This record gives sequence, C-alpha cells and structure tokens, in this order.
Amino acid sequence: MNRIVETVKTVLLAPFFIAIGILVFGTLGIIAIPFSIRGGFQHRQWLRKMHATGRTLTPTEIAERGGTGTLIVDQPGWGGRAKYCWWTPDDVASRSPLPLSPLSVRIEEMKTEVSSDALPFDRWVYHEYLATDSGTAFLVTAKHGDRKASMMQTDMINLQLIETWSAPISKFAAAENEK
Repeated sequence: MNRIVETVKTVLLAPFFIAIGILVFGTLGIIAIPFSIRGGFQHRQWLRKMHATGRTLTPTEIAERGGTGTLIVDQPGWGGRAKYCWWTPDDVASRSPLPLSPLSVRIEEMKTEVSSDALPFDRWVYHEYLATDSGTAFLVTAKHGDRKASMMQTDMINLQLIETWSAPISKFAAAENEK
C-alpha cells in the first residue's frame, strides 16, 4: 500500500516540481541575457580599440618581423577557459625584475594571499605588456591563445612562451581606479 501511495504522490507532484523548475531556471536565464549581451559588446569594443590603436598582429606579420620575441598566453578570466595570445619583440624573461615561476605555482601562491599585491610577476607583465592603455604587446588572438601560441612556436622556434593570469590584476586595478 505504501508503494502505491508513493507512486501516486510522485505522479501528482512531479509536474508541479517540473513547472517550478522551469519557472525558476527560465527566469534566471532571461535575467542573464542582458548581462551576456553587455559583456559581448564590451569585449567587441575592447577588440576594436586594440585594432584601432595598432595593437594587433597576425602570425604572418610576426614572422615578417623576424619571428623572435615572446608569446604571452594570458588567462583574462577567472575560469581559465579563455586564453589570449599576445606577442612582444622583447625577451620578457630576461627583462623581468621578478623571478619567473610556472603559472600553476603562482596561482597556488595566490590562494594564500588574495590581494592587489598577489601575483607580482603577472602584475608586472600586465602593466608592461597587456594593459589597454599602457601595454606594449600586440594581441594575436582572443580565442584559443594557448593553441595558437603552440602552433606559432612550431613554425618560429625562436619565440619564447610565458603564461600569465591577468584576471585578478585587472579586477584589482579596476577596483583601485574606482576609489
């Protein structure tokens, strides 16, 4: 008898819970649309600014400039999925006033110190090379930067590669500018 009662409850209540779920997740989805559209417009605006200020290059143009220098693969977001590839003719590792350690080590170190002073090497690279207004590196791609960098290193063996994570730096920089 209990099994029949449980089955009847499930059959009667399931449509109700499905309707509630659709209502809640549908509402959240509709609310998220304007934020997604706004983010897309801001990203395209940033890409246009990089292009208009002459801060973009193709791999062919890099090869024409000698195919040397440093590729900077940057993670501008918190999830690590998006990776941009930047190029500079500089030898970033030798110019750096800070020691270069693997990105995974720097991220682990940041877990103990989440502040505007965390990731000093990444902060230096961001301000010297990646920042929209003061950086000097050229954007190669804003999609699959790690793959693009690997392909370019195969073709141009004199390119060095470093990885950075600018998400915390750009977020802290924006917070400092708002003060």
